[in-house]
Amino acid sequence: MAHPKFYFHWLVQQRGRGFTLAEVLASILVIGLFTLAAMQAIVVAAFFQADARKFAEASNWIQDDLENIKIVAYDLCQTQYAQRKLATSAQPSDTTLTLALISPGESDYDQAMPPEYRPRGACEVTSATAGFRVGDRVLIGSDAGTRRIVSISTPNTITLDSPVGVYRGVGTRVYARCRIQPNETNGIDGGFGAYLQTLIPPMNSSNNSRPIVNETYTMTRTLTTRAQAPFQTLELAYAVRNSRNRIVAQLSTEVVPNAFFRCP
Repeated sequence: MAHPKFYFHWLVQQRGRGFTLAEVLASILVIGLFTLAAMQAIVVAAFFQADARKFAEASNWIQDDLENIKIVAYDLCQTQYAQRKLATSAQPSDTTLTLALISPGESDYDQAMPPEYRPRGACEVTSATAGFRVGDRVLIGSDAGTRRIVSISTPNTITLDSPVGVYRGVGTRVYARCRIQPNETNGIDGGFGAYLQTLIPPMNSSNNSRPIVNETYTMTRTLTTRAQAPFQTLELAYAVRNSRNRIVAQLSTEVVPNAFFRCP
């Protein structure tokens, strides 16, 4: 067994020699590998952070545009509808109808004249033709089909593209934008989704691009009208792309104008 004194001297001699070249090189290699791994982790984290920021800003951009469309859809003053009655009777061969507003006390007054449309309301209705547009389809009474408006004479007359077909008495209800005929392509088809589509500003060079994290991105918005029961909807498909045309955010949704739910 080695004497403790000699063992102590041996340790001192070994420590005085320092590290060997192999030990130093091995240490440098290990430190280098750890440093490289740490740097790679930092780069990857920065990359994901930048991607997350791009996605967040692109998603907010889409949401902002969608909220503006919802404001239009839910505002009865913008996405109007018309529910009126015949002021005079209509013969089967008549194509011109004289209309009147539905009066307080009638059973469907609240339906036809919500607070926004009443006197001193946000969008007061002052004429019987208010809310109608040339090209709209109108439903007369309990008709199975609709007829298109070809002209409007303020304050109370509309002209249709075909005769009413049967006698209609005073007080018969006339509705616009409450029904839709399939496969219509001529003008506004009477559905609220199609009407809403005409109110939305198109995407163009002034509003479809913006810088995000030092890169220019573009947004596309595709509008599609769906005439599916029980109502007509406006489908919106968004996509935000970077300068390399890679999609960084997208959204598909649909909007039902609030005015539809006023229809009987």
